[in-house]
Amino acid sequence: MVVGITRHLAGMAAAWLTFVAQSVAVYFGLLLFAVVTGSGLGGPLAGPVLALAAAVAGVALLPLLFLPAVAIGQAVGRSRGTGRVVALSTIAAVVLAIGYAVVGAVLSEVSARYVPVVAVVAALLVVAPVVMYALSAEGVGWMARRRRGPAVGLAAEPG
Repeated sequence: MVVGITRHLAGMAAAWLTFVAQSVAVYFGLLLFAVVTGSGLGGPLAGPVLALAAAVAGVALLPLLFLPAVAIGQAVGRSRGTGRVVALSTIAAVVLAIGYAVVGAVLSEVSARYVPVVAVVAALLVVAPVVMYALSAEGVGWMARRRRGPAVGLAAEPG
């Protein structure tokens, strides 16, 4: 049980850090775009505020999106290896992100022509964090199994 909790805590930390790092990369991309096109730079607090917003959103997304997606991936793909867990977790996260984005867009009365754009952006933003979550969780589990040594009897974990 301790290993299971540790796996998911390590995965959550990796996902959250990746999500925040994405916001910093997006900010620098937007800054470069503003410099190239000669448009407004957004002020001196634009970068820190964007990173703070991503940090808060990332904390909210951990139990609502990343944890369920990786839990689904592990439940379905555990016996088939880490690659299958990562792939299934990514698919589950993309489906959840699209669902949340569409519901959020409809509830906030976004124009119908922008809903697909919102859904695609949401799907793209969750891919890297969920991959990092799944890889971290699987890696901690692998290290715990390796440290314990070979399992004996019928209680052996597949993988």
